[in-house]
Amino acid sequence: MPAHPLKDIRFHAVSLVVAAVAGVATYGTIAVMLPASAMFLGWVAYNLAGASTRDNLADLGCFLLGLAFGIGTAIAIRLLTPTLGDAATPLAVSGVVILVLSLRTLAPLNNPIAYFLGLTSFFYSGLAPVASTYAILACSAAIGAASCAAATLLQAAVQPRAEPEAQA
Repeated sequence: MPAHPLKDIRFHAVSLVVAAVAGVATYGTIAVMLPASAMFLGWVAYNLAGASTRDNLADLGCFLLGLAFGIGTAIAIRLLTPTLGDAATPLAVSGVVILVLSLRTLAPLNNPIAYFLGLTSFFYSGLAPVASTYAILACSAAIGAASCAAATLLQAAVQPRAEPEAQA
């Protein structure tokens, strides 16, 4: 039996809504000269594992703290390198991993994957470990998170609704 045409329309409408929001978010991010890649990482962080808006915001908080931890780790590497040489990087990385994994019991900011996503976002940005880098990446991530929230709300408006069970 072929699928119901209204279900097909709703299915494609969901895709189009999310794509439109992503396009607008990308344009806006680039227009204000922020990195679109960090915007998408913020989108992912916001929608990582949360079952509620509170959970989504907590995951975004973990991501933002991960950015700060990345900057702190880069500074630690820079400070330790003259003394420890090549051992500075693995020592600093081990320290930040211990920190992040220790925070997995600190509800609601207890998502190690979101922390590591923030760390990764900083290190892959290639930017200097300074406050302005945090501002750039955090603003981009906030745009992504807000866009994800908007896409979720708009998606719910066109999402196929469960049909009531046929009554016997």
